[in-house]
Amino acid sequence: MKNSLILCLTIAVAMLVCPAAALGGGKTAPTEDKPTEAVAELQPDDAKGYISVMAASDKSVSKVKMREYVLGSVAAEMPANYHPEALRAQAVASYTYAKRLIEQNKKSKSSALRGADITDDPGTHQGYLSKNARKKLWGENFEEYERKLGEAADEVLGIYLAYDGETALTAYHSISSGRTASAKTLWGSDIPYLISVESPGDRLSPDYISEVKFTDDEFAALAKAAGIDISGESGNWVGDIDSDDGGYVTSVEICGRKLGGSEFRTAFSLKSTAFEISHSGGEFTVTCKGHGHGVGMSQYGADYMARQGSSWREILAHYYPGAEIIG
Repeated sequence: MKNSLILCLTIAVAMLVCPAAALGGGKTAPTEDKPTEAVAELQPDDAKGYISVMAASDKSVSKVKMREYVLGSVAAEMPANYHPEALRAQAVASYTYAKRLIEQNKKSKSSALRGADITDDPGTHQGYLSKNARKKLWGENFEEYERKLGEAADEVLGIYLAYDGETALTAYHSISSGRTASAKTLWGSDIPYLISVESPGDRLSPDYISEVKFTDDEFAALAKAAGIDISGESGNWVGDIDSDDGGYVTSVEICGRKLGGSEFRTAFSLKSTAFEISHSGGEFTVTCKGHGHGVGMSQYGADYMARQGSSWREILAHYYPGAEIIG
């Protein structure tokens, strides 16, 4: 029998430590509705349900119909020119993430959201773009993309992923290294449906490789800000780098001190934890593969699968193996 209590605690920590939202996909904006109290709960027919969203810009809280929220979240988190099946997969992932968070908020005796169910900040939870924000983002393509994402939302509204009777943590990211990372690599604990899987289409992305250069002084300053004492020759500052099978760094040694891959990524503002470091001529070069934390669904990989003929159900089954699609 699966230990659902341990899984629940693990997911709760993961939601707080590392938000599911992928990097990029659109700028967030406040909703137009007037502030209201948080909705008590989601109803079985979520097409008629609501969610209250806190705007990161001014902390106002707005009541949003669930269909509008799912559409706006997909708009913020995935390029609108992606395949409709990929957009449907994203709609399920976005809705599931919101549902999970609402359920956690109900169980918590205190919340920093001040009456909201979720924020529109992708760095905290996941992005959401209001209709006006979508118009600004898409410009002359607004009518086309609004219809396209609306159809995706309508197709899967209310459908979510679950595991062992619990709403799943549907982590997702922009581009993997060619293989997704496991939850254990990122958060240190196993989550059965967030394991490493192949995502070969990501290697075709024009944004698959990114490179950042740091002078010795810049590298030293960032390392010191991360609490590392820098000493010795700069060519010897970086020691052993440990990675998993997907190339995601689990630890990197800097001047004798180990940092987790995610810690290093944050300290040096890297696009991914799948990175390599080289040093030459008084300069460090950090080369990254992919974009985002690497756990769960790769959005570029989902689009690739869709264009190869996979359905949204097949995409979700691939990136969240073992999770059940409910609805």
